[in-house]
Amino acid sequence: MSLFDSNTLFLYESILWYNKNMKKIKVLHIVGAMYPGGMENFIMNIYENIDREKFCFDFAVHSMKENDYEPRIRELGGKVFLLPRMTGHPMDNLAKLRKIVNEEEYDIVIRHTANALVAPQLWAARKEKAITVCHSHNETDPKKFVHFLFRPMLVSNADIRLACSENAGKWMYGNKDFRIINNAIDLNKFEFKEEKKQKVVDEFHLEGKHIYGHIANYIASKNHSFLMDIFSEIAKLDDKAVLICLGEGELKAETVQKAAELGISDKVIFTGIRHDAQNFMSAFETMIFPSFFEGLPLTLVEAQVAGLPILMSDTITDKVIVTKGLVEAKALSDGAADWAKRAVEIREKNEGASRSCQRESIREHGYDLEQLVRWYEGFLESVVKP
Repeated sequence: MSLFDSNTLFLYESILWYNKNMKKIKVLHIVGAMYPGGMENFIMNIYENIDREKFCFDFAVHSMKENDYEPRIRELGGKVFLLPRMTGHPMDNLAKLRKIVNEEEYDIVIRHTANALVAPQLWAARKEKAITVCHSHNETDPKKFVHFLFRPMLVSNADIRLACSENAGKWMYGNKDFRIINNAIDLNKFEFKEEKKQKVVDEFHLEGKHIYGHIANYIASKNHSFLMDIFSEIAKLDDKAVLICLGEGELKAETVQKAAELGISDKVIFTGIRHDAQNFMSAFETMIFPSFFEGLPLTLVEAQVAGLPILMSDTITDKVIVTKGLVEAKALSDGAADWAKRAVEIREKNEGASRSCQRESIREHGYDLEQLVRWYEGFLESVVKP
C-alpha cells in the first residue's frame, strides 16, 4: 500500500474513532410530569427535532401516568427517572437527584418550572458540577409567599436564566438578567386539514354539531370551573353545541362533577390525554381559554396555526397574538353569560370561513420550530463550550 493510501486509511480510521467516541452533550430536564401540555410539548418538540447524535436528553419527573410522553422519550433514546415528590420527601428527592446527576455525568441540568420552590434542586445539581439552567414557564403562581421566599436561592443557583416571556422572567428572577425563549411549533403539523377534522367528528359522532374546545391540564390556573359555567350558558344559546376538553390533572374529577351538576354532561367530552391535539385544533370551531394566568401558552399559538378563532381571558399576555383577526381577549369579570354570548357570535361569524395558516406572521414572531431547534443546539453547545 502506498504512503498516500496509508495516510488516507489512517484519516478514515481516525474519523470513525472520533465519531464513535465523540461525547454527546448530556442534558437532564427536570419537570413535574411529562403529560402533553404547553411546557411538555415545548420540550418534546425540541427533542423530536434536535440532532440526537450530538445531544442526549433525559428526564427526571415526579409522577408518571398512562398516555404521557415516557414511551416516546424511550423510543428516542432518552431515560426517564422518577423522583419522590419535593413537597412530601424533600431530602429523598434531593439525594436521588444528586445521585442521578453524578452517576449519569450530565453536563447541563434544566429545571422547567412555574415557581421558585424548585431552587433546592438547582442547588443539588450544582453540587454535582452540572451547569444549571432555570426555565420559567409562567408569570405567576398561587404559591406566591413561598415563591418569593425561595426566589433568592433560585437566582443564586441558576447559572443561566430562561423565560418564555418578559413577565415570566420578571416573576421568576426579579431584576436579574434572563433570556426570552419563544415557544415554537411545527407549522405543518398544526395547519388546518379537513381530514384531521373528520377524524375527530367520526370518532365522537359529531356530524352536524358545533364544536367548542379547550386544551389544558386540570390545574387551578386554567379555570375549568368557569369554563363549565360558560359552556352551560352556550348550551342555552346553541342547541347543537358540544365542548371537547383535552387534558388530565388533579382537578379533572371536580370538573366532571361540575358538568354533571350543571346538567351538561351529555354535551361535554372529556378525552383525557391525547397525542393528536393537532386533529382537534382542526375540528374545533372556537377555542375558549379563560385562564386566571399563563406564561405564554403554546396551545394558543398552535390554535392560530390551525386558523382557529380564540376567546381568551385578558389576563393572558397579548404577546401570544401572532396572527391577525383570530384572537379576542375578554375580562373574566364579564361573567359566564357574556362570555357564552361572545363565543357563539365568534363561531357564527367564522362558520364556513377559510382557515389558512398565517405562516409568515407566525415566523416573524419567532415561533417556527426549525429556527428554534437550530438556536437551541447552538445554545447548548455554547453553554458547555463557551
